[in-house]
Parts: sequence; structure tokens; C-alpha cells
Amino acid sequence: MSFAELQKIEVTADRPYPVFLGAPLEELGAYLHSQFEDLEHILIISDHAVRDLYAERLKKGFFDKRVNLLTVPAGEKEKSLERLSQLTTAALRCGADRHTLVIALGGGVIGDLAGFFASAFMRGIRLIQAPTTLLAQVDSSIGGKVAVNLPAGKNILGAFYPPRAVWTDFTTLDSLPWGEVENGLAESIKHALIADMGLFEFFETQQESLKQRDPLIWREMVSRSSAVKVGIVSQDEREQGKRALLNLGHSFGHALETEMNYRGVTHGQGVSIGLVAAAYLAKAKGLMTVAEVERIKLLLNTFGLPTEIGEITSIEQDPKALLQRMQTDKKNLGGRKILILPHGIGRAVISKECTDQEILDAWKQVVSAD
Repeated sequence: MSFAELQKIEVTADRPYPVFLGAPLEELGAYLHSQFEDLEHILIISDHAVRDLYAERLKKGFFDKRVNLLTVPAGEKEKSLERLSQLTTAALRCGADRHTLVIALGGGVIGDLAGFFASAFMRGIRLIQAPTTLLAQVDSSIGGKVAVNLPAGKNILGAFYPPRAVWTDFTTLDSLPWGEVENGLAESIKHALIADMGLFEFFETQQESLKQRDPLIWREMVSRSSAVKVGIVSQDEREQGKRALLNLGHSFGHALETEMNYRGVTHGQGVSIGLVAAAYLAKAKGLMTVAEVERIKLLLNTFGLPTEIGEITSIEQDPKALLQRMQTDKKNLGGRKILILPHGIGRAVISKECTDQEILDAWKQVVSAD
């Protein structure tokens, strides 16, 4: 295969790297062989389900390399210091050293965990992201953010650690249950709200094709959504300015996920509710119309994504507790909450003037489903 023939988008950051789209897992080995003359040891990190589905396909390309496969249970709670320590011990037993290359084979959790491991192991070893979920393909594998969670909050310990490449095989999406698809759709719709009204309209007009998993329509969705992420990251790799826009919905969503201890709420559900809360707050500040808020809610609901907390849990959530969870958000500055708000559809802004009462009012509008 000629790698030049593969569709790719280049992330033009401090250390540029390609995002390959529609790249077969079996061909990754040949690509790495062409890029790294000193590559002898490969460490694949995955979860049990993804390992069973795709590890053998990936390993076909590594016939002349020493390969070890480390697996962890699935789930957000695995992004922990305890799991990081266990991975480090296992890697040393496999003979990993500073020349080892890590492949993160899986969704967003694996990408974050394996990426953070690669960033810290012996002060940093090479990393390839091989995303297998829609969420990872359109969002989390691109941009170099890696992290683990602490009880105090999600992604509190992390790093900016860009991969040497992102290797996206669209066929891995075929096995995704719809719940996993929703996670990616929430992030992709977020990209549309931030920077691409045409992509938002694409979602509105291609709803049935997306639900039926039309491969050409899915390819277009992933490509267009990835392009939004790549464009923003290329301008601001370390989130000193514009990249913060990618956190639209996440300040609210992460607070909800943490408050519920990552149980009963997926990342996509948290982001979806967070997008609506941010839209309500934007409306209160004169940045959106009622019609635009309703348009966002309708699109999310069309794909089965929640717009109120009462749709995902019968346990009543305390808006004040959710507000308190937002104190640890990494965008905050000097005790002041910094939020990303939609400005109509297709644009977003960084707001430093949101009061606790305004945020609390937004939480109240998404707490119950009555």
C-alpha cells in the first residue's frame, strides 16, 4: 500500500503529525516500519472487548517485531493512578524501555490512559493512537491531550503529549453498540456548534442515513468533524486560547460525570446535557435565541441523546452540588469560572463573566424532565 494514497489531515502543531482516515489496522505495522528504523518493541494497550475484536488484525503487520499486549477492564474508572501503576509494572516485565512504542488501541478511555502512560514512562516514549470508537476518532485521539482521573475531578492529572500519528480504521465502527455511537455523536455535534454550521445542517438532513450507518455518510461525518478538531488544535496546541472552545459542554458534563461517580452516565450523555446547559446560559446572556436552543435540543434528542438529567437517572441531582463540582474545572482562573458558550450555531466564545447564579439557573433548567 502507498501511504500517500490514504486520506489524511495534518496537524500542524509544534511537532506535526498525520491523522490517517480509513486506514486498515493491518497496514499500521508497515507504516511504522517505514517511519522508525530503530523500532523493535511495541506495546499495545487495549481493553478486553477491543482486544478480542481487533488485536489480531493489528498484530498482523508486526511480524518482525517484539509485541506485547496489555489489557485493562473497560470504563472511565480505569483512568486512575492505580491502573497507571499496574501498567507500568506490566510494561517493565515485558522489557519496555525508552525505545518502546505504545499503541493505544481503543476508545477515549484507552487513548487517555495509554497516552498518559506513554507521556510519563521513562519521561516519555513514542505513541500511536489507533481509535476504535466514534468518540475517539472524531475527538479524543486528536490533539495530544492525555490524562487520568482523581476523586476530586475528571482529567485532573494530564499532559499535552501528541502522538506520532493517528491511525483511524472506519471498519471498527461497525461493531459499536448505539450507546457508544452516541458518545461520538455528542462530540461531533459539539464541533458543529463551535465552528461549522454546515456540519450542523448535515446532521439535521442526514439523520436517517446516520442512524442506518451508511458508510459513505459516516465517513463524511468523521472526516468533517475531525477537520474541525485538527484546525483548532493546529492553531492552539496547548490551549492558550482558541482550543478552549473545544470544551463546550464539558464544564457542565464533567461536573455531572464526577458527581455521579461515572456511573449511570456516559461521556456522551454528559456532554449532551452540558451542551444544553451551556445553550441555556448563552440564551440568558443574549448569545442565543430560544429557537436556536430548541433546535439544538431537537437534534440531540433525534439521536437518542439526553437534554435533561432526569432522562438518565431517577436520582435527584442537587444543582448546588453540581455547581460546586465545577470549582475544579481546569479552565478556571483565580477562582473565577471560565465557560465556553455557543454564540448562535456554528460559533462559540470564551466567557469570563458568568456568575454562580447564572450557572446555577442553567443547571436548574436541565436537572429534571418535568
